[in-house]
Amino acid sequence: MVERADIVVIGAGLGGLAAAVTAAGRGRRVLVLESDGSPGGYAQCFHRGPYRFDCSLHALNGLAPGGGMDTVYRELGIWDRVHLRRLDPLYVARFPDREIVAHADVYRYESDLIDQFPDEALGIRAYLDEASAVYRDTIRLYEDGVAGRQAGLEEFVTRFPTLVSVSGETWAQTITRHVDDPRLVAVLGALWPYAGLPPELVASVNGSVMAMAYGHHGGWYPEGGSGAVAWALERELRERGGEVRYSQTAARVDVRDGRVTAVETAEGLRVGAEVVISNANAPATMLEMVGRGHLPDDYVARVEAPGASYTVFNVYLGLERDVFGEQHLPHELFVCPDYDSLAQREAALSGDWGHADITVTDYTKVDPGCAPEGGGVVVLSAMVDWNYADVWGTGGDLAGYHENPAYLAVKERVADELVALADASVPGLAGAVGFREASTPLTNFAYTHNPLGAIEGYENTPANSGLGWLPQTTPIHNLFLAGAWTNGGGQNPAIQSGRSAAELALAALA
Repeated sequence: MVERADIVVIGAGLGGLAAAVTAAGRGRRVLVLESDGSPGGYAQCFHRGPYRFDCSLHALNGLAPGGGMDTVYRELGIWDRVHLRRLDPLYVARFPDREIVAHADVYRYESDLIDQFPDEALGIRAYLDEASAVYRDTIRLYEDGVAGRQAGLEEFVTRFPTLVSVSGETWAQTITRHVDDPRLVAVLGALWPYAGLPPELVASVNGSVMAMAYGHHGGWYPEGGSGAVAWALERELRERGGEVRYSQTAARVDVRDGRVTAVETAEGLRVGAEVVISNANAPATMLEMVGRGHLPDDYVARVEAPGASYTVFNVYLGLERDVFGEQHLPHELFVCPDYDSLAQREAALSGDWGHADITVTDYTKVDPGCAPEGGGVVVLSAMVDWNYADVWGTGGDLAGYHENPAYLAVKERVADELVALADASVPGLAGAVGFREASTPLTNFAYTHNPLGAIEGYENTPANSGLGWLPQTTPIHNLFLAGAWTNGGGQNPAIQSGRSAAELALAALA
């Protein structure tokens, strides 16, 4: 027996859920197929004893009025389902000779930067103005896309002039048009770990939009962690008449005469569909589920040519004391050994942790209930290489990797080193640890099936970003893509991608 739905969504990540909620709200029969047993993809939390840990989220952006995402949350019916806490400061970047406090107010941030770099005052202001204009253009581009307002090339240049002007540039190229001091370039690009590439390599569109989204509209964190957003979307979907089937792994997308006809799962379920939206990674969707034989050669090349984005190693710490609170530290601390971001990236990829940039995140104040009273929850994050230590001691054989003694030895050694580094910057941290668990790129792959445990789809280079993003439309007329492979990483961008994919799908059904 074949089931049927108007729209089948592959994957209950935030993009897939947002697409499903949008379509179900328009009266369409929507079925979501999810390989895991719970929604969210990377947007999940887990419990260990009295501690709750967030798998991925550091901060959400765009949720203040005018930021765009507050409207999206309301349209998706989840604004009143999640309790958001504002982050201020957004982060502190700790360099050997100074600390930079990034306030959730771009003008206060600008003023503090001018205090520290007085000779660069005009350049600081000019860069922040240009970055703000790039951010403004991307909001307009997204809203035009949702509204179906398409533009030809000439009109596109007129509508989004600053976005066009920085397309093809790295973040550092945009910054250095305005400032000269290399230390200031590193400071302005301190958020680069969120994008996985230093300012010299990451697309200006990614860096500028990310920084200004936080600077103009603040950072936010949902009580209950990122899983609270996923479950809010799942509940709203059910109330709108949609359905999620868990433990159903999409394995094949049937295509006839250039159109999708059904989706089959590895567990034997077959669902006929008028339209399919895939929130699974783009290479798996197009090259494996659909198959190269149904796709033009130039499209196959576009899907498989870009490299996957960065991956991370996390150490989850349950603390018996609130060490961050005792030292009046912010939610997010970037520990920067110097001002050379390129060297920090190379050090991280080679396992030279002492010269790498690491992120130390405290969830205790922003997520009440994540730790017992008087305790704390802190997560250490470092960018790493999938191939480190011969694929983390496994030699590339992932079968039963989590029980492999060599894998466990490598994982614990790296966790030891990162805890020692964090303790050097936050004294007393190591001595307060009551619980510790670590995750590796192999963990990321096991839960999301993203190539090489990628966090954000394709690598965030200028060629892959902005005008170079993979379109949400595909050569298969009724198959659309959602998620980080189409618009860069981040949990709110994933939600935006789902909303816009749903609009494309609904138009195809009209």
